[in-house]
Amino acid sequence: MGDIREWRMRANGPSPSTNISHNEEVSRLYKRHHQQLVRHIVAKGLPLREAEEVVQEAFVKLLGLDDIKVQSYIRAYLYKIATNLAIDKLRRAARSPECQEPAGEVLEHASPVDSPEQSSHHQQLLGQLSSLLDDLQPKCRQAFLLYKVKGLDYDVIASQLGVSSSMVRKYVLQAVRYCYDKLQDQL
Repeated sequence: MGDIREWRMRANGPSPSTNISHNEEVSRLYKRHHQQLVRHIVAKGLPLREAEEVVQEAFVKLLGLDDIKVQSYIRAYLYKIATNLAIDKLRRAARSPECQEPAGEVLEHASPVDSPEQSSHHQQLLGQLSSLLDDLQPKCRQAFLLYKVKGLDYDVIASQLGVSSSMVRKYVLQAVRYCYDKLQDQL
């Protein structure tokens, strides 16, 4: 009997009552998890404004979903959709450095509901990051800071440092990898 119902659902699509319950479930998820999901995406590295856009897009995708089987793990699926959208946005930004916000603006968008412990932890990480940057070769450090903090593109940095833009890209990548390797257990 269950097989017939499932077959009809595949053939005819979800019934209106199924859509209503799905929409209600998505509405409940939105009310309960919207802010938490935004903070989750901000923690992935997106500014608050972009994180809110990603979360909104994730909820829209979830509303358009016709697969009833997802109902049993809908919250996890929502987080996966949002995380994938955030990763896609970060990848696009990495390929197009002129679209990135300077690091100072990104820090301004940090999660507004950080607890004092989280804020203290972030301050410690910034201090460690600062000392790690001091360990880098001068051109590597300067390229990283000009790119991530000042928001300059590779060609401008290359002319300032007297190196090729591909070397600037290598410097920035080297700095990111070095800092990540040293701090990954604390992130």
